[in-house]
Amino acid sequence: MKKIGGNAVVMREVNSNLVRQVLKEHGQATKRQIADSCGLSVVTVGTVLQILEARNEVLPGELIASSGGRPAQQYIYNDEYALALILFTHEEQGVIAIHRTVVTLTGRKLLEDSIEVSGVDLAVFEAVIDRSLELYSSIQAIGLGLPGSEVDGILAVSDYEALRGVAVAEHFRQRYGKPVIIENDVNAAVIGYCRRMKEEAASVIYLYFPDRYPPGAGIFIGGKLYKGKRGFAGEVANIPLGLPWGDSGLMASFGTLADAIAKLAVAVSSVLNPDIVVLYGSFLHEELLEAVEGNCKSLLPAPAIPQVRRSNDFAADYIQGMIVQTLGTLEQRLFLTTIEG
Repeated sequence: MKKIGGNAVVMREVNSNLVRQVLKEHGQATKRQIADSCGLSVVTVGTVLQILEARNEVLPGELIASSGGRPAQQYIYNDEYALALILFTHEEQGVIAIHRTVVTLTGRKLLEDSIEVSGVDLAVFEAVIDRSLELYSSIQAIGLGLPGSEVDGILAVSDYEALRGVAVAEHFRQRYGKPVIIENDVNAAVIGYCRRMKEEAASVIYLYFPDRYPPGAGIFIGGKLYKGKRGFAGEVANIPLGLPWGDSGLMASFGTLADAIAKLAVAVSSVLNPDIVVLYGSFLHEELLEAVEGNCKSLLPAPAIPQVRRSNDFAADYIQGMIVQTLGTLEQRLFLTTIEG
């Protein structure tokens, strides 16, 4: 016989998560509707709702008519119970800005703006975070989108000299006493793309071609971001293909550029065999995409050929990915286990 393992505290939190999920998905529901959706008894759902309502995480909704009895109370999930702050840097025509987004637990945006800054260092971020907390005291998690890579908690690679070698996330965790994550642009983008396109069950490689820097990749496999042993997975510019990334001559020739992108797509596909390879670059257009896809088909055996797609909105992918990652720090991740005996 298999028994479900877990003590009373764990079971209570598991039940609470089930009720939260139903209310997040449906917006509002009665006890009976919640019980039917998540497989709990009405009594258990009622107990959970009392706890969540007492701390303002669930709010009472309207009464609705029931079949033969008194009206049933609906319950609404209060997605502003806790908020997340997402910040990432953006540079255009020599102007540096910090893009700021404040979202609810369901990803609903309460604020979205950009703040011009003279440079990027810890003090600049602190000023923006401090102002954001003054506006929204319910912010409980912070996500920072930064180009570069963390190694053992240290920002080992960064476009911003003042942040290199600094334990950026830990600095802000200590200062604000809240969960803080750092994610680079293309890692966030692949998560955001999969969420936006409902491809979370697929294996996806997202190849990002910035205007001034070599390409990078985000790898999404088995419903999760893959970062490698020390966070350096996706540094595809290091693959020795002999391609002069960033060279003006490469960008100027349609055929040469299509061949270069295809070679990179073939290299990652030969190792990871993804369902989809997503391309993004400001220079990409449909004709170039078709040429890349054709080259991939000529270089790979049929079972290894991925779908080749172009993302039309890197910023939307990036922001959505940062929202997913940051809100993930506020979710209780509890699992039931089976015990033989």
